[in-house]
Amino acid sequence: MLHRLSMPLRAAAMAAGALILLVTFTPLVPWTGRLLSATWTDTDRGVLIVLAADAITFSGPEPNLAIGQGSYWRAIDAIYVWRHGHFRTILLSGLHSAETVKPLLVASGVPESAIVVENRASSTRENALFVKPVLAGLPGPFVLLTSDYHMYRASHCFAREGIAVETLPAPDLLKRSNTLVLRWQAFWDLATEFVKIAYYRVKGWI
Repeated sequence: MLHRLSMPLRAAAMAAGALILLVTFTPLVPWTGRLLSATWTDTDRGVLIVLAADAITFSGPEPNLAIGQGSYWRAIDAIYVWRHGHFRTILLSGLHSAETVKPLLVASGVPESAIVVENRASSTRENALFVKPVLAGLPGPFVLLTSDYHMYRASHCFAREGIAVETLPAPDLLKRSNTLVLRWQAFWDLATEFVKIAYYRVKGWI
C-alpha cells in the first residue's frame, strides 16, 4: 500500500523538479512570451491605444487608487513611444485608467489634450468593445500597445470586433524573465494568460 502511494508522490516530485529546472535555467519563459507578443510594428503615427491593467486600492478615510505594476510598465513604454514617435493621440482604455495612468502620462510630458480616456473596460474583451465607438471618430492608423504576453489575446479581441490594429508589444515579461527573482512571477503570468486564452476561445471572443 505504501509502495503504491509513494509512486505518485515520486512522480509529482520529479515533475516539480523538472518544472523548476525549466523555468529557472532555460529560456522557456522568454521564448513563450515572444510567441504571444505578435509582430512588432514600426508605425509611429496615428492613435496609440494603451490598455491599462491593474490598479491598487488603498483603504482609509477615503479610498485611494494607485497605478498597478502592469499598468505602470505599459505607461512607461507608451511615454517612450510618444517621445520618439509622431502619434497624434493616446487612447487609454481600462477601469480607473483616468485616475491612475493618465496622471503619469501628463507628468511625463504627454499633453493632456492628446489623451482620450475610455474608463469603463474591466476586461480585454471590453477594451475592444468600448474602444470601437471611440475609434470611429478618430483617423488612423491605430497602434495597439499592451504587455508582450497579453498581446496575442488583446489583438485577437480587437480583430474579432473588426478593428484593424498594428501591434506594439511592451517588453514587460521579456524584461522580467532576465532576472531570476522575477522569472517565476513572469511564469505565473504566462500560465494565467494561457488559461484566459483558452477561456476566450471557448467563449468565442477571439
